[in-house]
Amino acid sequence: MTSIGLLVLAVTTGVVVIVVAVCVVLIVLLVTLAMRGQQKQGAQRRREARRDLDAAQDRAVRAEHERDVAREGAEDLGPDR
Repeated sequence: MTSIGLLVLAVTTGVVVIVVAVCVVLIVLLVTLAMRGQQKQGAQRRREARRDLDAAQDRAVRAEHERDVAREGAEDLGPDR
């Protein structure tokens, strides 16, 4: 009778160990996927920030050009203004 009890205890212990191992693997997988998602979101934010910076630089160059054109136009009018 004790050998059957030990066998049941051994099988139960093995099942518990396997279930715990599967749970640990699933938790590690979920954490890894969550970290990967955060990395992608961070990369997307950096791309958007870079795009915004490029647009701001383009607007600044355009504004400088328009200012220079306006100054040249004012100089062409002369002191008669």
